[in-house]
Amino acid sequence: MARFFRHPWLITAVIAAVTVFFAFQLPRAELDNNNLRFVPKDNPALLLSRDIDDTFGSSLFILVGLERKYGTVFEGEFLNRIEDFVNWVEGVPIAENVKAITNTDYITSDGGSIVVEKLAGDFSGTPEETAELKRRVLSWDMYERALVSDDFTATQVLVPLDVNSDDAGKPEVIANFILIRDKALEMFDGLADVYVTGMPVISATINEAVAADLRLLVPLVVVVVLAVLFFSFRRFTAVALPLLTVVIASIWSIGAMPLLGIRLSVVTTVLPVILVAVGSAYGIHVVTHYIADMGRKTLSREEHLELVCGLLRKIGKPVFLAALTTFAGFFSFCFTTVIPIREFGFFSSFGVIASFIVAVTLIPSLLVIRGPKSLESPAARKRNGEDPLNLAIAGSLMSVARKKRFVMGLTVLVTLVVLYGLSRLVIDNVFIEYFRHDADIYKSDVFIREKFGGSKVVSVVMEADDPETLLHPDSLTAMEGLCNYLSERVPQVGKVMGFTALVKRINQVFNADESPEGIKAAVSDGAAAPAAGGGFGFGDYTEEPGGFGDFGFGGFDEAFDESPAAVYAEGETAGGKEKKIYTEEDLLELFDRAAGSSKSMNAGDLVWELKRLVNYEGAAYYEIPSNPGKYGKKTPEELQQLVSNYLVLLAGGIDEYANDPLEPTKIKSTVQLRTLGEYDSGAALKEIDGYIRANFPKNIRTAVGGVTMVEFSLNSLVVQSQLISVIISIVMVFIIISIANRSPAAGIIGVIPLSISVLLNFAVMGFAGIKLNIGTSMVASVSVGIGIDYTIHYIEAFKREYRAALNAGENSGGKFLAKTFMTSGKAIIINAVSVGAGFAVLLLSRFIMLADLGLLIALTMGTSALVSLTVIPVLLTLVNPQFVRKGGDK
Repeated sequence: MARFFRHPWLITAVIAAVTVFFAFQLPRAELDNNNLRFVPKDNPALLLSRDIDDTFGSSLFILVGLERKYGTVFEGEFLNRIEDFVNWVEGVPIAENVKAITNTDYITSDGGSIVVEKLAGDFSGTPEETAELKRRVLSWDMYERALVSDDFTATQVLVPLDVNSDDAGKPEVIANFILIRDKALEMFDGLADVYVTGMPVISATINEAVAADLRLLVPLVVVVVLAVLFFSFRRFTAVALPLLTVVIASIWSIGAMPLLGIRLSVVTTVLPVILVAVGSAYGIHVVTHYIADMGRKTLSREEHLELVCGLLRKIGKPVFLAALTTFAGFFSFCFTTVIPIREFGFFSSFGVIASFIVAVTLIPSLLVIRGPKSLESPAARKRNGEDPLNLAIAGSLMSVARKKRFVMGLTVLVTLVVLYGLSRLVIDNVFIEYFRHDADIYKSDVFIREKFGGSKVVSVVMEADDPETLLHPDSLTAMEGLCNYLSERVPQVGKVMGFTALVKRINQVFNADESPEGIKAAVSDGAAAPAAGGGFGFGDYTEEPGGFGDFGFGGFDEAFDESPAAVYAEGETAGGKEKKIYTEEDLLELFDRAAGSSKSMNAGDLVWELKRLVNYEGAAYYEIPSNPGKYGKKTPEELQQLVSNYLVLLAGGIDEYANDPLEPTKIKSTVQLRTLGEYDSGAALKEIDGYIRANFPKNIRTAVGGVTMVEFSLNSLVVQSQLISVIISIVMVFIIISIANRSPAAGIIGVIPLSISVLLNFAVMGFAGIKLNIGTSMVASVSVGIGIDYTIHYIEAFKREYRAALNAGENSGGKFLAKTFMTSGKAIIINAVSVGAGFAVLLLSRFIMLADLGLLIALTMGTSALVSLTVIPVLLTLVNPQFVRKGGDK
């Protein structure tokens, strides 16, 4: 070892060169918090989500909510500004088919003709135009809570994105998300309050907040550790050396990520904070023991070199074991399936190794270069005898160690309370809950949930072997039944739309002039067989995709001519049927019939029922054709053919809801949830699954997928990762301690108290309502890896003092125990305070998740140190294990 440190300048130069190399990689580091990359690529939920996207188009979208608190959305200047915004967004490369109240299609009938025009048209804001726009919005439930809020004070602009899930987190794509958000804030300043959300925006906002956190937290944790070290040592060199160690290790760890093509996530960005907090321990131990061994001695350079080497031989094993067990705690994350946690495991493990190597090579080399100069503080030189703080700590711990029964009884009691707290633990990984409640992105998500359908989307896909089976009335009525059930009876559902809504609308407008009782057979037969130049008689159409993304309003302007197109049933004229005049008695009868259809009817329901009874604007036919007699048919198969004919009218406008415009074998309904986490979303998903099992035909296959299902999968993976990492870390620590002491008893004594600290962490989470998520799931294994350091240092000090006392024949009266506390108590407490204070810096993070992580680890550092200095001394003195006695003379 002496030969190695005879070249301290060479060692320093090599470490400096490696550090410079990794530092040059830092500018290449990129952030990517796209949650779809957080699960393995072969995850079933992710594969299904991608399959749905491949079939029906991307499910990624940006929602721009606009609220006019002191007015309505039906004002000319405001609508013109929306139109300008839509035109601007459509110029952004990743945006496609932007939909808003200004450019959404309105499809209706006029005297037997199907008319397609813009919902708002040329709107100037006159009372007549406002009344007409309101009427149109209320005429089709597809618009409700999708374009305009129920109170007409808010509207939303939907921006579907032409981006696949793998690319959603790339810097150039994120830049476009931010551009759209910032443009919305700029254009509607003074006209409306702007709320922007959607998973891409959440990911982009996470990136912004992470960058801001790094700028604040890394310097702050350095200052905190500096303050703790200065309070402990009061000398610049003693403060700078441990800090230099962890700064170098942090540069190595973060620099290695872009070198290997790994992008930073919200989890891995805390690496610098964690390494500064954790890695300083190794340097602290080297410097603490150096100060104690050097004292005020006057040594030659050769003698000083030997002192440094002797110091490393003395503390090398406990420091190595501390680093190895911390490595084990972090390395346990490498076996999880949650990608960011696994990446954290690899690079934090590398950082721990780097911290240890630098601590035991660079610090001794710099000490050798510095020469034999004392590192004692001026205050320490003035004192005679022991440090008063050290004496106070040792005295307090000795008084506790004497109360063995009290310590063990309290330990059992705490364990029982902990087990109860575990039952209150909530598991959920909600991305929006990463943010504090006063953050703009959080308030935006709340706004969309309250005013519109919600930002969580679930896709229900129905599949059959052939179009005939899929378009059969039994199949379509089952899907429509699910949509109605969710809309009317599941409170977590904010909006449902899809293929069947489009079929219903075409059925409605096509039969607007028919009798509400049904269609004559002669008319129906003519309408059932469209032919070029006859039959339906509609204008030209294209098969270009259109629609309103996941919140779809099919691109009817692409399925029809821009000018109104006429569709006539055989035997009818463009003028349609004559208007019926109702007497007073007729009206009262209609009201009675309408009101009798439901006991819980509101005004809107009553009006709709009246429209249905008289077939106003085809309301009696806003349904899936399922009764052959009503449509002049004889068999359900003829109704299936009728629906096939309707698809001709919809061709080019249903790509987001059908895999083929004319002969689909897959159709989709989109369910928007007004939910936040797994609990309430799970209730809605349970209802979907239950309805499908009870009501869907056996010859139909269904799949429920989307980003929400990937989030659910992530929750289960977080739990699995937690269990795997904790078990692996505890087992690895047990093996390391057992091998180091050549005794399984040492492993048990080391692991049991540590397990209590870990369980206490979960109990605190349960009592405090802190959720187990992708961030807080790391607390246990991190605590195992770090907290075991205190146990190892205490056990090594206990063994050393016990054997020394045994060899000197002074092993009576527990004097060796007091010496153990003198040599280890202050160092362990300083270490715990330093690490805990470093992690406590995370409380200032913009993310609640990271603030919780910092709080919990800081708390666990305190409990781990406390257990190491109270429970372990009692266990060792009660058990008096053989591994402690080995090495001492008897």
